[in-house]
Amino acid sequence: MALRNALILVTALLVAACQMAPAAAPVPAQAPVQALAPAITETTLPPAGSGADLLPEPVTILQPADIPAPAPPPDPPMLAQQRAACLRDGGSLTPRGGGLYACLHTTRDAGQRCDAASDCEGLCLARSGTCAPFTPLFGCQEVFTAPGRRETLCID
Repeated sequence: MALRNALILVTALLVAACQMAPAAAPVPAQAPVQALAPAITETTLPPAGSGADLLPEPVTILQPADIPAPAPPPDPPMLAQQRAACLRDGGSLTPRGGGLYACLHTTRDAGQRCDAASDCEGLCLARSGTCAPFTPLFGCQEVFTAPGRRETLCID
């Protein structure tokens, strides 16, 4: 009931404010927008000595498509060393958030059926009963352990 009364009050205030506001001036008609000029314009120079040769040079206008995207900043030296070591080891350095990176390795038995940790190169995922696609697998996962028990494993 209080909410209904509040809505009625707000509506009444808005109507009163609109009635008290001065009428808006009509918006003048505008000319249609023309297409942008090409990136480089050509001009004809006047004859020398006519005084018109003191005019400024034509200006080149760059369109957004002409401006190259900025290059990503280079990796800090330590990150470049970690990336190189990870690549040498057959992995790929992947951002984990918060400025942290992890070296992920794909597993040879990804997606194969498993019943225990010993069946997989990485983890044996209990929910799907398959081997994990890469290692390490971050977060909390239901896995089958070496004796085949179902447990929750959390890796930060």
